[in-house]
Amino acid sequence: MALEKYPYDPSLHGAGTVGHSRGCSWHGVKACAEEPTSSYLTPIGRMAACPRAERQIEDLYGSPS
Repeated sequence: MALEKYPYDPSLHGAGTVGHSRGCSWHGVKACAEEPTSSYLTPIGRMAACPRAERQIEDLYGSPS
């Protein structure tokens, strides 16, 4: 599965999730106070990512398509 990247949009994330609540789902609410800037579809599911998480996700999964 290729990594897909989108501008952050809370509606892309399931209700009740960290990403839907405008949090960084890669780091989690307790570990990250930054707001997400991107939404990713990764092999492990949809992630809301702050700028720091963007770099980590792309290092792990490669550049988005």
